[in-house]
Amino acid sequence: MAKQPVASGCDVVLVAYEPSSSEHLGIRLVAAGLAAAGFRPLVLPLVTPAQLEATVRETLAAQPFLVGASVTDPLVAPLLLAFVRLLRARGYAGHITIGGALATLERGNLLATHPAIDSVVRHAGEASIVELAHALCAGHSLDDVAGLSTRMGEGKGNPHAFTPSRLWPLRAAEPPTLLGIPKAAVAASRGCAGRCAYCGIAALEQDLARERGLLGLGAGPRGAILRPVDDLADEVAALYHERAVRVIQLVDDNLLGPDPRAARAWLGDLEAALGKRRVGKLAWRLMVEPTALSEDVADALARLGTLSVLIGIESLTPQGKSALGRRGRPDADLIALRRLARRGIDPMFNVLAVRPDGTLADTGAELARLAEFDDFAWDVIPVAVWPGTALAHDLAANGMLVGQGAGLAWRPAEAEAERFLFALNRLRLGGLAWLTRQPNPVDVMFALRVAGRLDLPGATRDRIEQASVLLAQVQRVRRSILDQALALATAQLSAREYGQAVEALAGQAANRLSPFDERFASLLDDVSWPGTHPARPARRLSSPWLAHGLLMAMTAGCGAGSPGKHDANPPIFQFPDAGVTLVKSDAPLSAKPDTQPIPLDASCGLGDAQTAAVDGSCNWFSTLADSVSPYTCGSMAIVQWDRPGSYAVMIDCDGRAVELLSMLDQTPLLTGDARQAWLDSVANDRWPCLAGQTIQFMCYVSLIMAQ
Repeated sequence: MAKQPVASGCDVVLVAYEPSSSEHLGIRLVAAGLAAAGFRPLVLPLVTPAQLEATVRETLAAQPFLVGASVTDPLVAPLLLAFVRLLRARGYAGHITIGGALATLERGNLLATHPAIDSVVRHAGEASIVELAHALCAGHSLDDVAGLSTRMGEGKGNPHAFTPSRLWPLRAAEPPTLLGIPKAAVAASRGCAGRCAYCGIAALEQDLARERGLLGLGAGPRGAILRPVDDLADEVAALYHERAVRVIQLVDDNLLGPDPRAARAWLGDLEAALGKRRVGKLAWRLMVEPTALSEDVADALARLGTLSVLIGIESLTPQGKSALGRRGRPDADLIALRRLARRGIDPMFNVLAVRPDGTLADTGAELARLAEFDDFAWDVIPVAVWPGTALAHDLAANGMLVGQGAGLAWRPAEAEAERFLFALNRLRLGGLAWLTRQPNPVDVMFALRVAGRLDLPGATRDRIEQASVLLAQVQRVRRSILDQALALATAQLSAREYGQAVEALAGQAANRLSPFDERFASLLDDVSWPGTHPARPARRLSSPWLAHGLLMAMTAGCGAGSPGKHDANPPIFQFPDAGVTLVKSDAPLSAKPDTQPIPLDASCGLGDAQTAAVDGSCNWFSTLADSVSPYTCGSMAIVQWDRPGSYAVMIDCDGRAVELLSMLDQTPLLTGDARQAWLDSVANDRWPCLAGQTIQFMCYVSLIMAQ
C-alpha cells in the first residue's frame, strides 16, 4: 500500500522479544538514546504470537512516526517480522526500521524479502536511531544517517560502532527478579576478540571491516571495547541504591579477555570503584575465557561476589579446540574449574560435541572426557549455524548447509554422526538439556548461593552442598544416557528400528532424570524468598529461554500409506520430564492460498529408501494418519506443553510453515491478516527436518514461550 505523510509528533515505539524475567538491553539502550534527545520512546515486549495483534494495536494507538524492532537472532526473527508486516497491513504509514545482530548480518536479504521494512540500523544503534528520528521529524533525506542501510544502499558508515556507549538502558518500571530478589543485566563492553567461525559476534566483528571502509578508516584492532570502569560502577551503584538490585548479570561474551593480568587489573579497578560508591553485597554472573582464570583472577571474582561463571571451554579435546578456534588446553580448563569451585563459584560450560568437521569418533572422544567433569554443570550440544557467519559460508561451499532462515542447520557428512545428532536433539528436547528441566539445576545452584550471600533465612551451606551432590549424581545419569546414544548410532539397525530405539532411550532418560527435579526443587522450598507468591519457589524459577520442540508435520513415511488403519482411541505419548504430551488432533490444517494440496499418499519426492528412513525416524506418530490434512503430506503431531503461550508450528513436505497452533487447545493461534503476516514472515524459511536426510533431524527448534 502507498505510504501516507508522517503524522505530526515525535513518538517512537520500540518492540523486542523481552520476557518478564529479563530486560532487552539493546532495545533499552536505543530507548535511552531517544529519550536523551527529547523523543518519547515506548518499549513494547513481544514474546509469543498470541501477543501479536495486541502489540500492533498498542503501537497504532501510540501514533508513532517511527517504529523500531529488534531482530537479534533466527529464533525471534519470525515473530518480529510478523509484527512489522501486520503493522503495515493494519495501515501504519510511518517509518519502520529494524536492528540487532541478525538484522545487521542479514540486512540485504531482509530488505529484499520484507517490504514492510524501510531501513536497517547496523551495529550499535543507540546514536544512529536518534539521527534517523531527527531526519524523519525534519523531513530531511536519510542519506546522512550513520549506519543506516536502505534499499538505496549502505549510506554512511557507523562511527558509533567503534566507541563504548555512555548511555544507561531505559529500564522497565519494575526490575525483573530472581525469586523475589531484584536483578539486572548490564553490558560492560562491546564486541569480542574471538574469531570463532560459528559465532554471530565474530561475524559482526568481521562485518565491521565494511564500516571501516565506509568511514575511510584503515584496518584497526579487533576486540572488546570496554566501558570506562567509573561509568560502569555508576550504573551498578544506581541499580543497587535506587532499584534495590542485588543480582547482576554481565552479558558480555568475553569481557575479561584471554590475559589474566589484564583481567585482574580490571576486576581490581571495578572493586575499588564500587567500594567508593558504597555498593554492598551483590551476586554476580558472567562469562569468562578459561585462559584468564588464574589464581589471582579467581580471588578477585570471589571478592566481587561472583557466584556463577559460564566458561568458554566448548571442547574437551585438543582436536576439538583447534577445530573450533578455542584457546587453552583441556587439562588447564579442569584446573580453572576447580579454582572457581574452591571459592564457592559454580562454573558451567558447554561441550560442542557434534560439529560439521567432526566424525562420530570425535564426538566419542569428547564424551569420554566428561567423566572428569561430573562435579561441574556441563551441557552437550551440537554446533549451531548462524546466517552470515564464516561457518555458514564454509558449510554452503561444501554442500553441508540445509534449511533456510529460522530453519538453517547443517547436515553431518558421516551417517553415524547424523544418527547421533538426531538422537541428541531428541534427548535434549525430552529433558537432557538444562533449559528443559523445571527447575533448571544450574539456576537452583545459583539461587541457593544468592540466598546464602544475601543472608536469607533458611539459606545454609548444607543446602548448597546437597545441591552439589545432586548435580554430580544427575551428571552421571546424563553421561550414561549420552554413552548409550553414542553406542546406538553405530548399531546395525534399520531406520525404523533406530527410530524406535531412540524413543525407548528418550523414555528411559525421562524416567531416570525426573526424580531429580523434585529433589532440586525441595532445596529451594525452605528458604524465605522475598515477597509472597502462591507457587512454590521452584515453579517460579525459570530461564527466559525455554527450549521446546516443534514436533511438526512429518512426511509421507509417517503412516500416510495406511489411512483408516489406526486405533479409534490412539495412545497418548507422555514425556513427564518436560511436561509434554503428544495427542491426536482432529483439526485439519489450512495452507497458504498459494499452496497446492498434496495427496495424502504422496512421497514428497523421496525415494523408497528415504521414505523408509523418514518412517523410521517418526514411526511412533503413525496412529495419527487419518486426522491429518493433505497439506501436511502424511501425518502431524502436536506437542502439548502445559504452559500458557506454548505453540506448535506445522510444516509441509518442502519444509515450509503452513500453520501455527496453540499447544493447549490445538486451535489456530492466529487468524485473518495476523495469520497471513506470520506465514509471510516465514515464507522464505525452510526446516531441514523435512529435507529428506537419511535419518531425519528431529523437528526441533528452540522457540520462545511466555513466562
